[in-house]
Amino acid sequence: MRICLRIKKNGQREAMIDAVESLRSLTAEPYRTASADLGVCYASLMRWRGRKRQGKMLVDRPGPEKTKPLDCAALSAQIMDLKFKKYRTGGTGALYRKFMDQISRRDVGALVWTARLEYEGHQAALARRIRWLVPGLVSGADDQDKAWVEKCRAYVTMIHDYGSRYALSAHGDDAKPTGLGTALAVERGLEEVGFNPLFFKVDHGSAYLSREVREVLDERFIIPLVSPVHYAPYNGGTERTHQDIIRFMEDVLEGRKVDGLTLRLACNVCRQKVNHLIRRSLDGRTACEVLQEARPFMQAYGRRQRREAYDEIRALTVDIVRELGDDTDMAVETAFRYAAETWMQLNNMIEVTQNGVVLPPFYQIRSH
Repeated sequence: MRICLRIKKNGQREAMIDAVESLRSLTAEPYRTASADLGVCYASLMRWRGRKRQGKMLVDRPGPEKTKPLDCAALSAQIMDLKFKKYRTGGTGALYRKFMDQISRRDVGALVWTARLEYEGHQAALARRIRWLVPGLVSGADDQDKAWVEKCRAYVTMIHDYGSRYALSAHGDDAKPTGLGTALAVERGLEEVGFNPLFFKVDHGSAYLSREVREVLDERFIIPLVSPVHYAPYNGGTERTHQDIIRFMEDVLEGRKVDGLTLRLACNVCRQKVNHLIRRSLDGRTACEVLQEARPFMQAYGRRQRREAYDEIRALTVDIVRELGDDTDMAVETAFRYAAETWMQLNNMIEVTQNGVVLPPFYQIRSH
């Protein structure tokens, strides 16, 4: 915004210089008289002309030029460490003093304000809660890497059911997950649990968007839901269960480096521990117990019902895209997520609340 404003002002001052030059060519007046006739400050006019001769912008950043190059990565990291309080952002002054040779106070303030808006948006999103009324309806996948294997990273891919908080699979490997490897992990997890969820949440990782994973989901008539870019809370339930498994893994391995076989065995043992934790959020039951409630529902949810659900969600997506007036790929992807959530609300499969207030279906679009 400020760059655009400077460019606009630069054009205005160029036009003012041209007007003074044109008046002098007609009247042969000195610059002081010509500038007075046109209502321009003589000192400013001379400064603009000097900058123009030197090939500089007539309107530049205020204040002295900075003596050091800006370390953008360090600045961004330290902005995110600031204390975002209700009305003020603690630590902004100290941050400016640290980078004062690299960036102006005004630009630091603008960056902090942008970060604050993102933080407040994130906090508002966290105040929004989804209560999963039907176990087995939605699953999600997540992977993390840890230094558990000699000479390379260990990768743990986990598949998680949202309604029951049951970890369907926790597959450890000493190679980064590929599309095929992820597809096999998803397939094994679904076969072990004995039924297919209706929806499957994935992030924008290349392995989850691969042809192999899509084929596994298509064969089982599972509807994929792609998470928004850089928005971890959308798949937050999976990440929380994954952290439980990681915590148990740290205790089991006790800081030792292991081979691939030991890693896989440890992942399975820790998954079983997590699935048999008594949870207050599940009314004192375990994820394994709650998952059993889903079997009659999901086994009765055949291909015809899944096809009908997909067709209804697709029709809702078309309505949302039309109402938004945006048919770009990102808009369609977002509309599909909204449509799926609305469909689940309409079919009493989830309850969405924000600050304790139950939100009606289709509220996301009505609020735009």
